[in-house]
Amino acid sequence: MSQRAYGAAVPGDRAGVFRYDVREDRWWWSDEIYAVHGYGPGEVRPTMDVLLSHQHEEDRAYAGEALKHCLARGEPFGCYHRIVDVSGAVRRVVMTGDGDVAEDGSVTALRGFFVDVTDSVEKELRTEAGRSIATARASQEQVDQARGMLMAVYGIDAHTAFQVLRCHSQHANVKLRDVARALVAAAPTPAGEPAGGMRRRVERVLYPESGCGP
Repeated sequence: MSQRAYGAAVPGDRAGVFRYDVREDRWWWSDEIYAVHGYGPGEVRPTMDVLLSHQHEEDRAYAGEALKHCLARGEPFGCYHRIVDVSGAVRRVVMTGDGDVAEDGSVTALRGFFVDVTDSVEKELRTEAGRSIATARASQEQVDQARGMLMAVYGIDAHTAFQVLRCHSQHANVKLRDVARALVAAAPTPAGEPAGGMRRRVERVLYPESGCGP
């Protein structure tokens, strides 16, 4: 199996185990850690240099400091960072671990886990992007409705109606979409109020004293 194919087959949220014997300067990786870096089991001899060479250049110092701190004190650590596998693909991982500390206080070994969270993170980003797109679409629909209300009430064209919305947004320091939302909410005739009071309701939102009305 090729390196590229092996790396591509790594599923998200797969956890691998590592151990580093400080005195012998020897690393051990489980198959999952080889895989997340794009290697087949035993395909490369794991070392600190190999580990750090796969760190994303923007995260390398951060991940390296986390390891060095644990090597110095043996205290538990955890860091979220990116790695670049042998195919050049960027993967997002969480590395956690702690040290074995001897009676003299020296750290004799590190042990911990690599968790590949790439798929989970990307799924969440896609979900969030979907929410943002849906929100933007809904906001644009409300802006269009509000612009139509101003066109009907004041007999103005679409460009002028949008300028009225933008002027009020800037003057009142209120987001354009919030002005539009308030206008759309004011459109229905309240119970007990005579029909035909749309202009009055619009002006309650726009505040005639702002000077932005046509």
